[in-house]
Amino acid sequence: MTNTDILLEDLEDVLDDATSMPMTKKSLVDVEKIKTIIEDIRLNTPQETKQAKAIVDSRNSIIEEAKKEAADIIAQAQEQARELVARDQITQTAQAEAADITAKAKEEGEAYVRDAQNQATEILGNATTQANEMVTNAQNKSREMLTAVQNYADDTLLSIDDSLYKALADVRRIRQGINNTKNHAE
Repeated sequence: MTNTDILLEDLEDVLDDATSMPMTKKSLVDVEKIKTIIEDIRLNTPQETKQAKAIVDSRNSIIEEAKKEAADIIAQAQEQARELVARDQITQTAQAEAADITAKAKEEGEAYVRDAQNQATEILGNATTQANEMVTNAQNKSREMLTAVQNYADDTLLSIDDSLYKALADVRRIRQGINNTKNHAE
């Protein structure tokens, strides 16, 4: 139970303990106690707001990293294709294969960015919902969500890294095949 939850229960207790005024629906309450509890709630709210902002910042960081990773993959694939063509004078069939590999690498990179954006948007939606409930829910729940976001980001980046490694291995395999074809032709 968070401090905010405890303070809200204290506020309810003050209202429950209020003295009823005869023949009315009104009650007498201890105004100073209520003001003190409200001030304590206000003091706890900024911390919970900071946690929500940290979750949003984490989402933006995940998207930026995914975009950079995709751009690097595309640039590397294009550079490797240019080097193969310039150095080995690849046949039309090999050029078509290199273009396919570059297109696939670009498509996969863009797909990773889209997936990361969709997943980050989903995470942000969950974080926003949780942030709206933070005043009444708990600081512990926001810590759990931040941990889940970080784990998810780590898993996503590891998955992207694995896919990139496989794409680079494919490019190397095709390049070796082209070199073997060239050596047999000579």
